[in-house]
Amino acid sequence: MLVSRTVMINWHPRNKAWYENKGYVYTKIGDEFEVKVEDLSDGSSASVDVKCDCQECNSQILHNIPWQNYNRYLHEDNKYYCKQCVMILYGGDKGRKTKLSKGKSFKKWCYENLSKKMEDYILERWDYNKNIDRNGKLITPNDVAFGSTGINNKGYWFKCLEHPEHTSEQKSICSFTNGKQSFIDCSQCNMINITHPNLSVFLVNKDDMFKYSMGSKNMILTKCLECGHNKETRVVDLVKFGVRCPRCSSGHYPEKFLFSMLEQLCEKFQTQLSKTTFKWCGKYKYDFYIDKMNGIIIEAMGLQHYEENKLWGSLLKIQKNDKDKENLAKANEISNYLILDCRKSELEWIKNNVMQSKLPQLLNFKEEDIDWIQCDKYARTGITKKICEVWNSGVTNVLEIAEIFKINSVTVRRHLNQGFLLEWTNYNGQEEINKNFKIIHEKNSVKVICLTTNEIFNSQSDASRKYNINKTSISSCCGKKRKSAGKLEDGTKLVWEYYDKYLEKQQK
Repeated sequence: MLVSRTVMINWHPRNKAWYENKGYVYTKIGDEFEVKVEDLSDGSSASVDVKCDCQECNSQILHNIPWQNYNRYLHEDNKYYCKQCVMILYGGDKGRKTKLSKGKSFKKWCYENLSKKMEDYILERWDYNKNIDRNGKLITPNDVAFGSTGINNKGYWFKCLEHPEHTSEQKSICSFTNGKQSFIDCSQCNMINITHPNLSVFLVNKDDMFKYSMGSKNMILTKCLECGHNKETRVVDLVKFGVRCPRCSSGHYPEKFLFSMLEQLCEKFQTQLSKTTFKWCGKYKYDFYIDKMNGIIIEAMGLQHYEENKLWGSLLKIQKNDKDKENLAKANEISNYLILDCRKSELEWIKNNVMQSKLPQLLNFKEEDIDWIQCDKYARTGITKKICEVWNSGVTNVLEIAEIFKINSVTVRRHLNQGFLLEWTNYNGQEEINKNFKIIHEKNSVKVICLTTNEIFNSQSDASRKYNINKTSISSCCGKKRKSAGKLEDGTKLVWEYYDKYLEKQQK
């Protein structure tokens, strides 16, 4: 749509005759005069204001373009369309035909590059009900080039064959044919309601099952099935690790210790303070927040905040991150920011650091006001308690327990030792180690027989102790590398043989 009715131009030797013939009175070169737009020459560079005539155009604003360009872009129906609308209204079909004339169709590409099974699968997913251009024309896999960017440059519609209830999705076939990405899978098929339906019991909002895929990094609200505690968790972490509850899950002794302590002191406090509570938190999370004295934040700093640790990365980077967190909190009027040294997961260590901090003053308590043993027991609940219960039920083999909990035997022994100190089990670490050594020794021992005396020994070590012989010599004799090993008091040489080999000979 032409908006300008007149424009101002200057007299010039090249336009003097044109405008005099149109009835305009010449003054002098360089003078400005007003001209009706219909009197402009076709090649005039005078700027005019226009609007796109497409009713569905998203940019209904004035465009200031040269008159010669307006004439060039004027359509057959005497209407002006912006470049975007021209491509949508008239360029789609023409563009597809041009690309097809220079290459091959998507259907042909599939036949030439995919297996018969995969080719049929992808072409069957083509949604013939939704792949329609702006003019209402149906688009088929034969109508588009294999390098096409799709409808409105957003791809073409593909339906899900496994779940007809899933809505069709736009996929980029040019990215697929270039090998940059795959659209074989329906993204809705990766939603956790299909891939991990068992996780629904952990979700506070059941609708999240249908919103997020198994690899999503979005935060969702989860609950602990044992204690009911709610916590925000990334979807991908929920899928990999389940719900790690700060109240009753394994590990994180300092946080659980402090959690139990604060339960004794405060009616309300918050764990893992994040942007869901205060937007200013941004990407950071703070261990504990108490809404008193203009806000109290408590950070429990583990060993990785004080010493270099390959598992956690650069110490300098961790300490810089800690400082940035602190500065951010103080900049947002958190008046009390407490850092507790929790590099040791021990009752006395954490208790001493709590009492030496400002926390007793801020919350008005003394050392005797806290049941520290209860804090320690609470911090060790979770897997420690469960391992002790399994041990008490009669499964007294550390290796079997390790297999049950999918952890190594050293970790099992550590939890059992902690349980013994808390009087949760009768496990005696040293006795069990001795018993296991004996079992291993018996399992790995090889019986030998002294052919000279017909004595049978459970191991070469037992034989070497009786006759004061190096057991390596006995082994060499059994392996036929030497004829004898050791002597009796009368000088008779001792000949040895593996007992199982001896039995084989006797049976033959």
